[in-house]
Amino acid sequence: MIRTMEAADLPAVHTLWNRTTLSREVLYKPLACERFQALFVSAGDHEVKCNVVAEQDGQILGFGSAYHNTGTDRGYITFILVDPAHRRRGVGTALLRALEHRLRAFPTIVRIDLNFFNPINLEWFIPGTPGHDHPNAPGVDVSSPAFPFFTARGYAETSRQYSYYRLLADFQFQPKIAERAAALAAQGISITYYDPARHYGLSELFDDLGNEDWRDKVMTNVNGPRPYPLLIVEQGGRVGGFAGPLYVQESGRGYFAGIGVHSELRGVGAGSVLFSALCQGLRDIGATFMSLFTGRENVARKIYESAGFQVVHEWACMRKAMQ
Repeated sequence: MIRTMEAADLPAVHTLWNRTTLSREVLYKPLACERFQALFVSAGDHEVKCNVVAEQDGQILGFGSAYHNTGTDRGYITFILVDPAHRRRGVGTALLRALEHRLRAFPTIVRIDLNFFNPINLEWFIPGTPGHDHPNAPGVDVSSPAFPFFTARGYAETSRQYSYYRLLADFQFQPKIAERAAALAAQGISITYYDPARHYGLSELFDDLGNEDWRDKVMTNVNGPRPYPLLIVEQGGRVGGFAGPLYVQESGRGYFAGIGVHSELRGVGAGSVLFSALCQGLRDIGATFMSLFTGRENVARKIYESAGFQVVHEWACMRKAMQ
């Protein structure tokens, strides 16, 4: 039987999640019960979290979760999880159909996505590392059974995302990057830390970049009582790019919300110098590693790879049109 998850189901569903993640069958991290509930159950204004379970004779066989922000044109499938002892019996398909049925009840939804825009961020362990993690899975793990599962049920791949990783202990500016920094300086362009008393145009930068999520995270930080440092591209006091904010997460990961360069300053090497300054800045404040993801077709990959970052995993962003 497929039904809506109830509060009484939470311990069994949480146990299923942790049993699966601790076995390393999937890359996702185990979760404390409070964290599990915050991710999958607790909802803010305009948020809808649809949770369903598969039950047989009082036993929870599987769990599925979907997300929708009311009034928007898309829903998200966050996760489908089935107990290993009950797989290949149609349980996962039934859970997915139940979630799709619930999302169809919202008239504004025209598609269902599995991608990094889902506000429910699932943390995962980076393979081959001593427990190093990344705070958000950008899509469906292409090496997992989930990829053929969703493909067979009408979900099409819209983009391929690469996860990059690098240890920072030995990071240093490459000679070519140092040469670019000197060439930029000759044009009056420098990489420095943001100082609101000396620099202007930070908010206007995000008008050019067109990324409201970056604007929200960066402006909230710089306007806070104790802001984290923010690297910028600067010319004559005007902000022409950003990277950060910079801080070290509990795992040792160097955090940054994003990196972007104003359209007027692209093509002169500012992005590569800014990224190397970001790596060095995070190393200097104690970060031991960095991780990030980007699209396979994104030309910025060359910047990351030239700084010594390597692809450690692949993900597929997927989509299904509502009928």
